[in-house]
Formats: sequence, C-alpha cells, structure tokens
Amino acid sequence: MNRIDVGPVTIDIAAPPALVFQMLAAIGQGAQKDGERAEILEEHDGELICDFWTRVSPPVGRDRLVRTRERVWVRPPDRIDYEHLDGPVQGLQETIVVGAGATGGSDLTYTGRYHPRGLPDHLRATLFARPIIHRVMRAHFADVRDKAEARARRSRVFVPDRSGQ
Repeated sequence: MNRIDVGPVTIDIAAPPALVFQMLAAIGQGAQKDGERAEILEEHDGELICDFWTRVSPPVGRDRLVRTRERVWVRPPDRIDYEHLDGPVQGLQETIVVGAGATGGSDLTYTGRYHPRGLPDHLRATLFARPIIHRVMRAHFADVRDKAEARARRSRVFVPDRSGQ
C-alpha cells in the first residue's frame, strides 16, 4: 500500500516563533482542557516517550479521550517529530514546524505520514483517521494560537517588533 499523507494543517499565530516553539516543547506542562494531558514516561538523549490523552470527535458517536504512546524528538529551534508507538494510529509519523510568519508572527504547520498495513487499514486511515486527525490538529492549533497570543501580549521576554519592518 502507498503511504497516506495527513495534512498539511497550518495556522497563523500573532506571536514570535521562539515563544510558540517554547510552548509546544513544554510537553506535560501547563493546563490543558477537557481531560487532555501528556505524561513523559522516559527521557534520554533528546528523545521522549510520552503518553498523550487527546479528545477525539468521531463522525458518529460520542467524543472520547484516546491515549497514544509516542516517541517524541524536540528539535530546536523550530521542529518537533512524533512517532506513534501504540494507539489507534500506530506507526503514524508526524511533524510540527514553527516558521516565521509573513506579518512578523509565526506559522505553525502539521504534516503526517502513515504506511497502512493492507487494504482495510488503508480504507480506515483514509476515510476515518485522516479527517479526525485534521479536526484534532485544527482545534489543537487554535488553542495554541490563543494561548501564545495571550502570552505574547504580556511577555517581557518575547517583545513584538514594533518597528514596522
């Protein structure tokens, strides 16, 4: 089976890239909503093993928290890579990149790659998993945007460039 691409999902954030990256890299820290959370299980040589609980809204049925176990590489200054070790999309590889936005803020981009194991897995990933992942990432990025923009407004470290350039 051919690889399935997930994304890209992109959002503009009116906050400096360094601030946005710092917030994304703070895995397991800070308040989350609706029972979502992350727990670092192992950490060594720049590699983390984490459990993530993410609220998922399937096309039919009730929202629920889904646990995934992921290997995470935080790659300063602008990239975080994930590999799903366990959970409903085991084998999914994901990347989040923080770039400099056109208007002085940031752009945040998610991409994923999945190698299905057979036709049923390919259909499940294409018809169900990919649209759900897009919804989850859009909601996650909107939450990051709101928190990063609020933090940037009160920051003394990440002062916006007011020179107009």
